[in-house]
Amino acid sequence: MNTLTETLFTVLEAVGTVAFAVSGATVALQRRLDVFGVMLLGLTTALGGGCIRDLLLGRTPPVMFSQPLYAIVAIATSLIVFLLAWEWRIGFFGHMVLIDRVNNIFDALGLGVFTVIGVRAGVAAGYGENAFLCVFLGLLTGVGGGVLRDMMSREIPMVLCRRVYAIASIIGGAAYFLLRTPLQESTAALTGVILVFAIRMLATHYRWSLPRISEDQQTEPKK
Repeated sequence: MNTLTETLFTVLEAVGTVAFAVSGATVALQRRLDVFGVMLLGLTTALGGGCIRDLLLGRTPPVMFSQPLYAIVAIATSLIVFLLAWEWRIGFFGHMVLIDRVNNIFDALGLGVFTVIGVRAGVAAGYGENAFLCVFLGLLTGVGGGVLRDMMSREIPMVLCRRVYAIASIIGGAAYFLLRTPLQESTAALTGVILVFAIRMLATHYRWSLPRISEDQQTEPKK
């Protein structure tokens, strides 16, 4: 494997870990959790999806335990977020709109990075001919940590109600899977990450949503 490609994926994984840790820690702060809760949700958001993916692939213990560097990075990042919020605590909860926008950017970046990493893990495990499995692993790696985070904080998982969330992951993962052969893997990876990030940002800006039934749309069934 090309050394440059390996370096790129190492950098991407580090960036994704930090991005998702910031996202998870920010959600924990919004839920009014203490410092331990902030670090736990940051860690869970960053590495929870990858942990589930590894278990599905039969990797025991999961990589987060055999290579704890990324866990340390996630915990440290979450602690830094808590300390910054503590320093800014007087005005922190008065700027929730801005905080939510920043959190959305980090979350979209993490989603793109870990989607591609999840697809690559499936290919590396010998399932490169199984597009469905590889893209599913990308989706699981991208959204799994967020699902665990939301369940732990007693919220409906974002993937079930957030604007075009899982769809963005699927599109980006499929793009990386299809482009990794005709293009250089590094180019395909960056394309997948950028595609997921762009879709999430556009969905947020233009308020794209999948169809769902709300109370004001309910009508009496026809007799």
